[in-house]
Amino acid sequence: MAILNSSVMYALLLVLSTAKRSFEQLGKIAKMGGKEMRRRLPKSEISLRKSHVIALRLFKNCTVLTLIIDDTLMKKIHSHGMVGSAWHFDTKTNSTVKSYRLLAAAITNGRFTIPIEFGFMFPKEILMSLDQEKSKLDFIKEFYDSATRLFPEKKIKIAADGLFASVEFLLWCSSNNIDVIVRMHSNRKVECKGISHKIREMKELMPRGKQMARTIQVRWHELILYLTAERRIDKHGNESIVFLAATYKQRPRQYIHDYKLRWPIEKFFRTSKQYLGLDECFSRKLHVQTDHVASVFLAYALAQREMKNKKLKTPEQAIRAIKQGKLPGLIIRFDRLDQIFDGVYA
Repeated sequence: MAILNSSVMYALLLVLSTAKRSFEQLGKIAKMGGKEMRRRLPKSEISLRKSHVIALRLFKNCTVLTLIIDDTLMKKIHSHGMVGSAWHFDTKTNSTVKSYRLLAAAITNGRFTIPIEFGFMFPKEILMSLDQEKSKLDFIKEFYDSATRLFPEKKIKIAADGLFASVEFLLWCSSNNIDVIVRMHSNRKVECKGISHKIREMKELMPRGKQMARTIQVRWHELILYLTAERRIDKHGNESIVFLAATYKQRPRQYIHDYKLRWPIEKFFRTSKQYLGLDECFSRKLHVQTDHVASVFLAYALAQREMKNKKLKTPEQAIRAIKQGKLPGLIIRFDRLDQIFDGVYA
């Protein structure tokens, strides 16, 4: 039974399970009851620490990394009595759904992606009852601090979607010399050569001829930004323009490359919901939900490690590879992380 006390066991059970990831279903794989399984769920800080250790190894030889930040809804349709759950608008279904709003951060080099931190964003009325007053920017600052503590000798950029294109956030990045790129809404007004324009109406910004992107310098409130118009053509030949804003000067194609590094967090959300049970904790207690999310982060990090070791192309392939093993052997193999990095993680 000693082997089943491992802090990676719960994360591995999330990978191995083919049913709903309730404590009862996970317990069946480990041959224990649901209540016992609940007691084996590691504290969030333990799971996150192990994810950090995996990140240290995967990105050991990188000089530049990107911190990608995004939010998602953890749907809790039958969430009566779940502390912190609330009605949120789902842009994908254009409807409101009972859920938790999860704000997550991951580190990527473009090939591998390790989720490292997260927090729940609560409506104001719930914030008051939970005695929590963290803003979105407060969380982002914590995420960035965590990334720089992990990788003090590496350059850390930030990439985020249009949800984060606020004056407050970009001003904080600019004031702290942080390179950040975000998607910019086309109806925002910026100043160019002393004249105010809506971004979508700026002819000098639009790509010309065979150009796929064009960049100009603009002023937005008190910020100097580099605004890029990227021409995109889908598989049907339909053309669209996407606008990107950055706090640092680069060539247009580099901005496009840097923003594409945001995509892995979308893939993380999709994979963790479909294959790792991100939405599938049924406890009413918020701290249990938090511990479960951290274990999902660890499960995804283990899959990334498996991708590296077995030279696989996708996390889904890595998840299938892990499923081929037996729980005791998997625990022994993946529990060596702390031994390998003894003294490395601070």
